Amino acid sequence: MSAAPAPPCELTFACPTCGTRPVVAPLMPTTRRLLCPAGHATDLADVAALLLARPLGPCVVCGSADLYAQRDFNRPLGLTLAAVGLALGPFTRWISTVAAIGLDAALYLVTPTVCICYACNAQYRGVGKDRWPPAFEIAVHDAYKFGKRFPPRRGLAVAGPYLARLRAETPR
Repeated sequence: MSAAPAPPCELTFACPTCGTRPVVAPLMPTTRRLLCPAGHATDLADVAALLLARPLGPCVVCGSADLYAQRDFNRPLGLTLAAVGLALGPFTRWISTVAAIGLDAALYLVTPTVCICYACNAQYRGVGKDRWPPAFEIAVHDAYKFGKRFPPRRGLAVAGPYLARLRAETPR
């Protein structure tokens, strides 16, 4: 009996054309192009190489080799739990605070990991633990944020408010 095939990796990124609509799709070795809900196509780099790479990379949207892994945890939920626990603390002899922080930590521990590209914020879900890139590094993030480092496919690197700036800076 053969082993069941691994579930596909799921890719989520902001459409470089619209800048506001997310593109969410499973990545298969044969995937070459994805469409956003508005119908704009984004050509992807070598998906087969990404799916075989250990650790995961380079990004198929922008070509950056810089990815990081973090928990796919809902931050507003975690902060809300902590805030409610703290707000109720004086009335419950701080037991509610300890319970809320404990619940927050338990939710964090069972949350799956997501791999994220520093340059374009593309998110890869369903990546095996043996393929996770390193954890977040602020120095790498700042290099992209402040224009000291650029991915190979620079025009696709950032959608939304940064797209106009990148297009203006990119030589034609």
